[in-house]
Amino acid sequence: MIDIARMRTVLCAVAQTLVLASTGWAADTQVRNIDNGAAAKVHGVIVSRDGGLIRVREDADSVVTVAVSSTTKVTLKHGLFGRTATDAANLIPGLRVEAEGAGNEKGELAASKVSFDANALKSARAIDTRVAPLEARTGQLEGRAGQLESRAGQLETRSTDLEGRSQTLEGRAGQIEDKQKQTDRQVAAVNDSASKANRGVDTLGGRVSSLDDYETKGATTVYFAVKSTKLTEKAKQDLDALIAATKDAKGFVIEVAGYADATGSAQLNQQLSERRAQAVVRYLQEQGNVPLRRILAPAGLGTSHNAADNSTKEGRQQNRRVEVRILVNRGITG
Repeated sequence: MIDIARMRTVLCAVAQTLVLASTGWAADTQVRNIDNGAAAKVHGVIVSRDGGLIRVREDADSVVTVAVSSTTKVTLKHGLFGRTATDAANLIPGLRVEAEGAGNEKGELAASKVSFDANALKSARAIDTRVAPLEARTGQLEGRAGQLESRAGQLETRSTDLEGRSQTLEGRAGQIEDKQKQTDRQVAAVNDSASKANRGVDTLGGRVSSLDDYETKGATTVYFAVKSTKLTEKAKQDLDALIAATKDAKGFVIEVAGYADATGSAQLNQQLSERRAQAVVRYLQEQGNVPLRRILAPAGLGTSHNAADNSTKEGRQQNRRVEVRILVNRGITG
């Protein structure tokens, strides 16, 4: 006779496996609550959305729920300072965002502003096209498990009826055993499909985690004369070589950081470092035709992070510099 209880146990385990496959990768994430009324900012990647509630995973692997309403200002960043209003429907899983506002009574961040850049949106849409088929497949497998469990219930009812017809059952035992084997094969097939879906979700979790992970694909340092922000011919040649390296690159951004030596006042050195960084950005845009969206906001860091000793002429010369790096997003190229 068919072991109906065993079959029902196996089918229930399959259904549970399907549910865990779609959520298991985030089980270890810690939820962070925002104090009611406390101003806060959140930087991270959207991992899920339910209407106006968005769950954002921060860099420290904590998750904050961000509440978006009709009064929330959602903007798309363009280059250094550009901002344009955009639809809140663009806040999709996989998108790296910056949100600010104040905590509410539920521990959520009631967002007044949410912003993101075009590259992040492009990456998130690419991820979303891969998530949707996996979610659809998981739903199909859950439905299949439910059908099999229903079939097991039907077989159990039929077994009860057949107990009063033991003589007839003897002649049909072989047929029922064959059906049991077929059901076992179906359960095994569902288990295999659930395992594949689980591996797919794990792979997707890894891609989402690496959206904010970059690696350096090229770098150069250009130097300036005393109190100067003018690019030398050597500096232009070095920048041209770096620009050439971006021609076939995908998912890249350019980081620009300017510095100064310790000569003069701190305020003057800060201004010099900012103007030198701006000079490099202008050259990249005007001469190198690098799109504005590919260049991160240039940073002027004054006399911090010295490259050499400021007490010597040679050391000061090395500190009057701008460092330029090409960064490629692992989440896109991975």
